[in-house]
Amino acid sequence: MNFDYKKVTEDFINILSDRSKIIISRRFAFGRKRAETLEKIGTDYKITRERVRQIESDGIKKIKKNLNNFKAKREFDEIQVFFVSELEKNGGLKKEDLFLNSLGTEKDKNYIIFLLHLTDKCKRLKEENNFHALWTINENGASKAKEIDQNLIKILKQKKVPLSINKIAEIIEFEEGREALRSIIEISKKIDKTIDQKKYGLADWPEVNPKTVRDKIYFILKHNKKPLHYKEISKSIDTLNSELVATSASNKKLHPQTIHNELIRNNNFVLIGRGIYALKEWGYNEGQVKDVILEILKNTKKPLTKEEVINLVSEKRIVRESTILLNLQNKKMFLKDGSGKYKVRES
Repeated sequence: MNFDYKKVTEDFINILSDRSKIIISRRFAFGRKRAETLEKIGTDYKITRERVRQIESDGIKKIKKNLNNFKAKREFDEIQVFFVSELEKNGGLKKEDLFLNSLGTEKDKNYIIFLLHLTDKCKRLKEENNFHALWTINENGASKAKEIDQNLIKILKQKKVPLSINKIAEIIEFEEGREALRSIIEISKKIDKTIDQKKYGLADWPEVNPKTVRDKIYFILKHNKKPLHYKEISKSIDTLNSELVATSASNKKLHPQTIHNELIRNNNFVLIGRGIYALKEWGYNEGQVKDVILEILKNTKKPLTKEEVINLVSEKRIVRESTILLNLQNKKMFLKDGSGKYKVRES
């Protein structure tokens, strides 16, 4: 929809006194980069913050009282219908920034916010510790949405993996449509989309919001679902950084050696081949090839053939067959029995 939000706003505020018009213009940032505080305006006019708030409130009330007398009344009626319909198709609520983006361009934003304050059916709920600011047409519905989010946080903590929107709907038995569910999830500060935008997880999970070098390595390995050479991880992190919003030094280009150093010192990652690393949570353990053989023989609790040892070690390490055979010759650790099978040498 193409509305002239600025023209409608200017028509409305022209009914006000010069001081009221200026104060509302400064509070809603008409023609300015940002809205001004009650305190700043009060200081300029030598009046209290509360008096500024009262002038702003009285001005909005005066405009509402005289709505039928404005030239822009018909267009404003259409605008109100548009505002409400946008919320209705999203389940009755929407995170503020996403809602404003759906209504118009960046240059329209401040005028849209002002007109929303004139729309009785639309209610703004302030930002809270766990929730973003939002707009709604049903405050009770917004309260229920927050309860759904709190329940979803518990579910994600239990599952320990990001979930698709369809899976979430299935688990919580949500039947009001995917757009409504997305809007509910988006108001939570504790839940966010994964980088590929396909699933939702807890905002502090590395695979959702990787910040540190360790987080990014973890995300890359988790995303690829297989061990990688540290140089491959480094290239993938460069690509990842270009996809993230460059708001901090954590997104600068990293030298491969920096990645390698982090892989070496962090016990969440396991060296399983020449420069190749895996996640410890995949079942890989630290140690040399001989340590891996020792663990395998102890766990199986029976002698194994050369081929069986090679196959089992290859599941845990990316090494040459000759390396495995060489380590099997360690007579201080392993013993070859009469049938040609290997077992742990008892001390």
